[in-house]
Amino acid sequence: MNLFKLSGIVSVIFGTLSCLILINPLLILFALLASIIGFVFSTMNIYINAKYEITKKPLSIGYVGLVLSSFPIIFLLVIIVRGH
Repeated sequence: MNLFKLSGIVSVIFGTLSCLILINPLLILFALLASIIGFVFSTMNIYINAKYEITKKPLSIGYVGLVLSSFPIIFLLVIIVRGH
């Protein structure tokens, strides 16, 4: 399996894992750790796609991983703004 497909799959896996960890808000540090790993792999996927133009679709799997990995950060920002 090439690096492009592997980085896309890993980014979606870690993005989904970070969303599932948010079911228990006490584990937000582990969710942030998983989201950082998801960000790294999704950025790698998006960069490889932009450099070599592998897919012509407007929505690559790296973008899906990026959106899923951003949910813990949005959740943390909402908690900070609400003051709890």
